[in-house]
Amino acid sequence: MTTKTFQFEMKTIQGNEEHIIDVQPIINESNKFLILTTTRKIIELDTNENVFKELFVFDNEEIVFEEKVSLLVSPNAELITVYNTFGRQGIVIDISSMKTIMRFNRDDYHYEQTIFPVAFVNYNAQLLLIHGTKWNRLDITNPIDNQALTDRDDPKFQLTQSKSIRSEHYLDYFHGQLVVSPDNKWIVDNGWVWHPMGCVTGWSIHEWIENRWESEDGMSKKDLWCEKEDWNDPLCWISDNEIGLVGRNNYDFIDGDEPHGWIFRVMNVETGNIVKEFPISSGNIFIDTYLFSCLKETGIKIYDLNSGILLFEDEKINPDNYHHKSKEFIGFDNEQIMVYKLIEEECNCS
Repeated sequence: MTTKTFQFEMKTIQGNEEHIIDVQPIINESNKFLILTTTRKIIELDTNENVFKELFVFDNEEIVFEEKVSLLVSPNAELITVYNTFGRQGIVIDISSMKTIMRFNRDDYHYEQTIFPVAFVNYNAQLLLIHGTKWNRLDITNPIDNQALTDRDDPKFQLTQSKSIRSEHYLDYFHGQLVVSPDNKWIVDNGWVWHPMGCVTGWSIHEWIENRWESEDGMSKKDLWCEKEDWNDPLCWISDNEIGLVGRNNYDFIDGDEPHGWIFRVMNVETGNIVKEFPISSGNIFIDTYLFSCLKETGIKIYDLNSGILLFEDEKINPDNYHHKSKEFIGFDNEQIMVYKLIEEECNCS
């Protein structure tokens, strides 16, 4: 009987003297990452050459560095956004000019509950930014000229003594973390609704450009998992139209027969149907040939993506991100960078 064995090859890259906040892959360049530091530096890391290259320092007062800050990199690394992860403010920086070209923000209604809704999308040869502007509103903006593609009036809500009155398209939903599909056709929103409970939704970006109300109540919009115990749980694209979600069912609103504990659920965003689901440990997820779950307390676990069988675990490895092009996991601890590569070997077991 032939089985596979797994181990990780690890190296530590020396030479960085900055305290690291976030590390993100440049997805179209193998072995390349961008690093954000507490001193507002953007540093490029080449994990093949083991070289750090300081690109620039940005000066911006909108971002509160005493709170959690995140970095988002466009596919070709021509633009980046820096934003308070659970805050209200964000900026877009042009890498080539090293200048801030756009500022964006959302309102103050329970904003601290969700990861800031922000994502890049390529549409008709344009690089656009999708971002939260209110707790229940998203917009698409061209960051080069700051022109919005989704201008629309805000629907009204009125509460009287006898009833609540909502105008057409009013959305009672708190937007959260956004992820765009690899083919730039779909968007998934990791938000929540009152009770409270997590509610993951998804819709077509093309339909949204055609119909500015698509993110509120468009025909392509689907509820992907709306009885979740919590929100801000991990999610990751598996294919152009399938998304993997991690979470727990909220038993106040669903049948007791539903699975208990943490679940990995695969959803088809086009149909809204469940493709498969199986138990999983909590933690951030990355998907390639296998499903990887990573948590500081338990380390890394490798699951078979089809069956859900646990194949391997190592409690000492807890990476922060993954580069699909170079197949590298990357982790950071203060100034230190660790890079891990999965090594698979076949074993003939009797």
